[in-house]
Amino acid sequence: MIAFTICSRNFFGFAQTLYETFNRSHPEVTFYVALCDRADDFDTQAFPFEVLRLDELGLPDVAAMADRYSITEFNTAIKPFAFQFLFDRHPGDTVLYLDPDIFVVSRFEELLALVSAGAECVLTPAITEPAEHAEFDDQQFLRYGIYNLGFCCLRDTPEVRRAVWWWARRLEFQCIIDLDAGLFVDQKWADLLPAFIERTRILHHPGYNVAYWNLPQRRVSLERDEWCVNGVPLRFFHFSGNKIEDESVFSRHSTLLQAQNIGSVGDLLADYRSAVRRHGQDYFSGIAYAFNWGGTTGENLHTPESLEHERRLSSVAVPYLPVSRWRSQGAYDTWRGLSERILVSRQEAEEADIPAEETFALEGFCVCCEARRSFVVSGSYANRFLPDGRGMPNWREHLACAVCGFTNKQRAAYHILRQELRPSSSSLIYVSEYVTSYFKWLRDRFPATSGSEYSGPDRVGGDLVNGVPHEDIQALSFEDATFDLILSFDVLEHVPDEVRAFREMSRCLRPGGTLLMTVPTHIDRYDNEVRAVLSETGELTHLLEPEFHGNPIDSEAGSLCYRYYGWMVLDQLKAAGFNDAQIVTYWSQKLRYYGEPQLVIIARK
Repeated sequence: MIAFTICSRNFFGFAQTLYETFNRSHPEVTFYVALCDRADDFDTQAFPFEVLRLDELGLPDVAAMADRYSITEFNTAIKPFAFQFLFDRHPGDTVLYLDPDIFVVSRFEELLALVSAGAECVLTPAITEPAEHAEFDDQQFLRYGIYNLGFCCLRDTPEVRRAVWWWARRLEFQCIIDLDAGLFVDQKWADLLPAFIERTRILHHPGYNVAYWNLPQRRVSLERDEWCVNGVPLRFFHFSGNKIEDESVFSRHSTLLQAQNIGSVGDLLADYRSAVRRHGQDYFSGIAYAFNWGGTTGENLHTPESLEHERRLSSVAVPYLPVSRWRSQGAYDTWRGLSERILVSRQEAEEADIPAEETFALEGFCVCCEARRSFVVSGSYANRFLPDGRGMPNWREHLACAVCGFTNKQRAAYHILRQELRPSSSSLIYVSEYVTSYFKWLRDRFPATSGSEYSGPDRVGGDLVNGVPHEDIQALSFEDATFDLILSFDVLEHVPDEVRAFREMSRCLRPGGTLLMTVPTHIDRYDNEVRAVLSETGELTHLLEPEFHGNPIDSEAGSLCYRYYGWMVLDQLKAAGFNDAQIVTYWSQKLRYYGEPQLVIIARK
């Protein structure tokens, strides 16, 4: 099965939430987002799914369709064209469409069973029993269409292709909201699909497409940590018309149902709002929609009220960084197996930015400066060469901002700290460094930050050595539950006993506190690569060629690298007292976070 959604740039917080919740229970399914917008200056390759551009979908006249349609009409009009594109890319497969404002709760077992049994078209009815006295009664669905097209599943067969071609021809000009003429975007046309596709199945299971229009018929409840509806598992909730920015609104399309009177659905809505915000919707909502603002309806409900407000926001806001959160090597490997196109496109983008010169600069946005900057790259530490002789830079250690001086890994670590952990000016933070400019910069922004350096085995934790606090991260001198956050950047590969260090950091964190760290990591293996071992008697044994990294305290000798980490680090952290541990990966052309993959490790106590 292949899955996709459609949205404009200002809806990508919703699209990422759909992807994350769908992928959680369907990791084997390739997921796409069709971008109903211009891709100019939009970091399409940064997302963990492939973004399909309008000019790829085979629309007869993109400019004309964009001009005559509103944002709602245009987003729905391209649906059959996206189906055709995915049929061509994945011949013979089944393709599932889901609206971007859907929150997936559990695996679509019933749909998968219908597909396995040979269904070529699967639709969900808006209601499954008469609704004579409801706010949205059965007569409403004679006007709007009985099948909600927030969900549509089609298999690539000749019969389906003929029906989709017919659908596409209709939606080129008649994907409009004109209830008097019997038209409501794509939905009224889809009422005819069961007549055209013999192997159509109607999915009556109440756990699909639960929304404001059928909520009076469906009792949603949380039973032993499982969301249910009418006593069976809830598959997905469709938060159509929700206003993330207004917590009192359940759906703008309903006057009777509000967040305060929908029972346990209110808890689900709160989780959904939190997820959408976590995926950067506050940022994405400030990106101007590229096309017409009128259309047949004269309004666009999914955009901010003022175009000027949008432009102002998008020009000053720090870009959202799409990240992927992995709790197991298996989940990550499954994603990589489905994402060859994404990985190849990222590599091609990086290679295209490498000139013949050994030292060069690339333009991008610096999150530390909160402004566009030049990032300097040199050929030092180049780890491989392209066929034409150009060196592939060690991106992680370069791309240094020409103003603040911080490298790729430093800028990204701060970006993730700010975006994912959101410390305040009063947060108690410990950083396992002190004399660096990065530490001083962090302390300027978070005044309750403390740090230290390691000055040798003969020192006592808390000692001042030439004015620099000394700590051994394997035996910290702090009281239990001292800090809200602990930050460690490329230090823990230099610690002889990482297990002791993890226990100490867990001990010093408050309940709910978080560790964010960067370390050299082999993301393709589970076991740590142990390079050297220090015995309890102080005897050092090298298992691999000695490797030394930079040391701000001793630049000449450097620091011995004891290990590179693998996925077992997550199990080590949980064994050390952390409740949750994950590897967070990221990539961005706009922000110049190059190098596939780049990562940080986050563990919460």
